Amino acid sequence: MPIYVQSYRTYDGEARGRFRWVTMVRQELRVLFKVRTFVVLFVIGYLHACFRMLQVVAYDTIVSDPNSPLYQALRQIAALEVNERMFFDFLRIQSGLVFLTTILAGAGMICDDVKNNLMEIYFSKPLTWRDYVMGKVMTVVCVGLGFTAVPALLCLILHNALVPSFATLAATYWIAGSIIAFSLVLVLPCALGVLASSALSRSDRYASIAVFMLLFGDLMLGGMLSDLLHQRNYSIVAFPLAINRIGEALFRERQVSFDISWEWSGLYVLVVCVVALWIICRMVRRAEVAA
Repeated sequence: MPIYVQSYRTYDGEARGRFRWVTMVRQELRVLFKVRTFVVLFVIGYLHACFRMLQVVAYDTIVSDPNSPLYQALRQIAALEVNERMFFDFLRIQSGLVFLTTILAGAGMICDDVKNNLMEIYFSKPLTWRDYVMGKVMTVVCVGLGFTAVPALLCLILHNALVPSFATLAATYWIAGSIIAFSLVLVLPCALGVLASSALSRSDRYASIAVFMLLFGDLMLGGMLSDLLHQRNYSIVAFPLAINRIGEALFRERQVSFDISWEWSGLYVLVVCVVALWIICRMVRRAEVAA
């Protein structure tokens, strides 16, 4: 009789028909919120969100009363105005935290499972490699959206609640779509890139260093090409600037980073995401076969 028949219990739980990856997401989030550094970054991100909510409350309260002595002064300060520019700036500032938190959350997600022989445990359950990939990706994406789309949409809802009118709704309804789209553009490449690095690395330290080196080299290359060739359109090579160009288009910014159409930046981001996802699926599929 094979030894695994004698020593291992068979799976006697009820298998989920759909969304089996949700169990992985819950487990990964439970582990992440026990990490002190992650909690600190989470608090910092929501301190910024609270500041923006206070800005919305203060601005809408003062502007709703034209007789207020602060009314004219506030109208002159463009940085405090609640408009599409405010939401764009909020998401851009949050992008740094998204990057750091994504590395903290995702750098060890796959390589640690391989190192600790957890792949055999995962795939001994009714989980396929697709469920595994979906669970890991959705965990990091949910973390990223928690820093970007969720607080930004709350600020937008608060703005419409404080100034309830058809004019406010007509002026801001499209911002919700821009917030969701730009948040996904910020989060998905980070999540997939970090997980791809984790799938190719032996430890979370190597995965983190690889991501930092690639991003630093990419920024340096984009800056060098732009300066040497005296053409700012070569800045599109710098991946963060390509993402920023998409945000400028989504939020209807007049001053743009470079003149190339945002569709090329979108294609650049899409290619990076597809390549990273292919690497993740290939490595996890190989681990499933080996298990």
